Amino acid sequence: MNVENLLRETLAEMADEQVPPPPARFLPRRPARRRGVALAAAASVVALVVGGTVTVSALSPEAPVVVRPEPTRSVTIQEGWRAALLFDNLSRVIGEPAAAFARAAKDGRALGLPPYAKGRLEGFAHPGAYRFAESATPTEILAAMVARFRETADELGLASRRDPLDVVIIASLVQAESPTEAEMPKVARVIHNRLARGMRLQLDSTVLYGLGRYGAGVTVEDTKRRSPYNTYRYHGLPPGPISNPGKAALKAALHPAEGAWLYFVAKRDTLEFATSEKEFAELTAK
Repeated sequence: MNVENLLRETLAEMADEQVPPPPARFLPRRPARRRGVALAAAASVVALVVGGTVTVSALSPEAPVVVRPEPTRSVTIQEGWRAALLFDNLSRVIGEPAAAFARAAKDGRALGLPPYAKGRLEGFAHPGAYRFAESATPTEILAAMVARFRETADELGLASRRDPLDVVIIASLVQAESPTEAEMPKVARVIHNRLARGMRLQLDSTVLYGLGRYGAGVTVEDTKRRSPYNTYRYHGLPPGPISNPGKAALKAALHPAEGAWLYFVAKRDTLEFATSEKEFAELTAK
């Protein structure tokens, strides 16, 4: 009898088997060896259906089960990317339309956003290197970035602050305005000092964000726009983060450098800081 027929016979016997009778009523049975062989064969037979044909192959009980890992894609999210730029880059690497990520970003609960994010992803998609399975959905991808933000926030003690959203907003400004990490604490101090004095922040980065533009400067006309992100026109912080800051910017926003600076001026790849309007005018003239 071949293995396939033996398997069929054994399974049929097992299906018909009833509760065993008392010992006195035992009748001659099939030798145990054959049942054991049949069960061993049943445990080692793999049936593969290929185009309607069943192929049976016997495997050794010691043969390892090989599970092939799912292919993955690597993505690196740069510090300071806006959500729109993030979606474009994810689309290019993952293959999903940018609009699919934009739609997923609207479901703050599914992404695991903290309550103080007010359902808005901007500022909470933490930069860094990620590896995603090819089957990962836009929601799962963005949720992983939010989860990493929450890990960093917990490490820095952000949730214990009275104003965690303001900290993230300031961090996004620091990220946008600082050419290097070394200058972030000073930039954060300028922002804190100007807010404390009731001065307008007058940051080009916020104006550009409100206009949906990228660049290094704004025009006089730009500074007159009524966008809520126009910090030349309105006092206080903008209504939300303008980028997705990294850990260094968040740390700087929480722990700014000590100093009386109120201004900074870009000079090549660095910044110069001033404590008075006169100093600022002199730096600008240079």
